[in-house]
Amino acid sequence: MTKEQKLQYIFGAIKKAYPNRKLVFNDGSPDMPVMIIGEAPGKDEEIQGKPFVGRGGKLLNSTLETLGWKRSDFYVTNVVKYRPSDEFGGNRTPTPEEIEKFRLALEKEIEAINPKLIVILGKVAMSGLGIEGSMGANRGQVIERNGRKIIVTYHPAAILRNPNWEPQFCEDLAKIKELI
Repeated sequence: MTKEQKLQYIFGAIKKAYPNRKLVFNDGSPDMPVMIIGEAPGKDEEIQGKPFVGRGGKLLNSTLETLGWKRSDFYVTNVVKYRPSDEFGGNRTPTPEEIEKFRLALEKEIEAINPKLIVILGKVAMSGLGIEGSMGANRGQVIERNGRKIIVTYHPAAILRNPNWEPQFCEDLAKIKELI
């Protein structure tokens, strides 16, 4: 089975589990050595059907470009594959239950991609991969798990709210070249 076939199988299973949800699965090539994992799609992502296309995605893309990368150099996905929304239709943080519902699918997705490096964006994605502790303790750290390197950094949306974290975000993403 090819990577694409494995991903289609995983996505098909998610579609069956959530037939009434607009799902956002992935973007980029499954053959890239780096996988970027965020928390969940927002409204822009839900509309366009791709992860990281809103304001946070634009910041991620421009930061990667500053470091000499293109978005297409990565496989991009989220822990939760649908947009969690509040009672007013706004975005909300995924619940621990939503994160847990997608854990097995995410593990299968990682297995199918088999990246050399996983870049985790934010606390929700961190917990989606079962990494415990605070962002402060894990940010910028390289974690070895199942023969893969994982680096944790801030979510781009957090940078938009806290611009003083942008230098650390850039510093963390700059480590990609030395880690692959």
